[in-house]
Amino acid sequence: MKIGNVRFGDRADFSRLGFPRREIFSHRVIAIPKQYPDSCVLLERRGVTSSEIASGKFYQLNLYAQELGNLPEELFTNPEVNWHGQQLGQKGLIGAASLFVRNSAVIVIILQSDVCHQLFRHADLRRSCKSQVQDRFGRWYALLVNAVLEFCLLHHARVAYFPTAKEVMAGTRKQMSGDLFTRIYDYAGTRYVCSKVLRNTAEYWEVPVSPNADSIVRLRDAGNASPREDTTKRIAIFHDIEEDVDTPVSKLECKENLAAMLEIEKRLGVTGTYDVLGTLLNSKREEISLSNPAHSIAFHSYDHDVASTNQLERCRTVDLQIKGYRPPRSVVTEELSDSNLAYLNFEWLASSVRSLGFSNCRLENGIVKIP
Repeated sequence: MKIGNVRFGDRADFSRLGFPRREIFSHRVIAIPKQYPDSCVLLERRGVTSSEIASGKFYQLNLYAQELGNLPEELFTNPEVNWHGQQLGQKGLIGAASLFVRNSAVIVIILQSDVCHQLFRHADLRRSCKSQVQDRFGRWYALLVNAVLEFCLLHHARVAYFPTAKEVMAGTRKQMSGDLFTRIYDYAGTRYVCSKVLRNTAEYWEVPVSPNADSIVRLRDAGNASPREDTTKRIAIFHDIEEDVDTPVSKLECKENLAAMLEIEKRLGVTGTYDVLGTLLNSKREEISLSNPAHSIAFHSYDHDVASTNQLERCRTVDLQIKGYRPPRSVVTEELSDSNLAYLNFEWLASSVRSLGFSNCRLENGIVKIP
């Protein structure tokens, strides 16, 4: 399954348009037709109606550094630092933008860098990497804003709307440095021809694309350098962890079977996905992760009640980061619509071929469907 369109940014091209050297690093940008976490919630808070959201399209722009120097690989894989988990299996993710496209306008929802701004979560990586990360990538947002505007050119958008720092800070629960928000979200207002406007009750920098065209660096199409689609067939192993729910097997036997399966996979070097009931997650997560940190953990509903209509929401009361969902008995209920899954930050749905109606993985409305 192809990830998305890949484009490259070259240092020399940015230098020719007057970007300061401290802002520039060689990079690639990937556009993916999916929602970045919390995109719908933030749009609603900024006054965009549900009908408007339904009539538009979401995109995520990922900004990757081409040269990582001697930075450790763990910096780009550690889940504490990479809290949003949007690397898409590729090294060097520096920042991401969440975009909403509707009626020839591109609304920027989020400009985010986990590597730069979540580094505090890991003491060792912070101590060893902070200075180098800030020196190399501290002005990541300059390249990402350019990537957004180039996306507008490629998609024939008339205007881009960037939320102001004031707007973003007003909707942020955690107290954070106002200077940080100003640098990131008011950057467009300092470099491009634009004006402040109110749109759906929220304050934005309105950046018309055509008058700024000469200030936008055109990235280079990846062409043959684009990562090839991997057509290798693999076996994906899913384990439904539900203990004695809907089965005649005892809790004790289920626990013993889980321990035995983890031991078998550890011995054989096999990595799988464990779909766990929300009611069991806190008691099973550590056992699974200690056996093999590479195992993926997904939800297998909250309590295996197929008749319930709020399984997704109840799962999110247990964990905010888990991306996958496998419905009990492969029953895809009305609750499991693409919009509901995306709204609650689920990114993939695994179910039977019968329930999905197809036999190959595909990306639909920002949700990866795994039969």
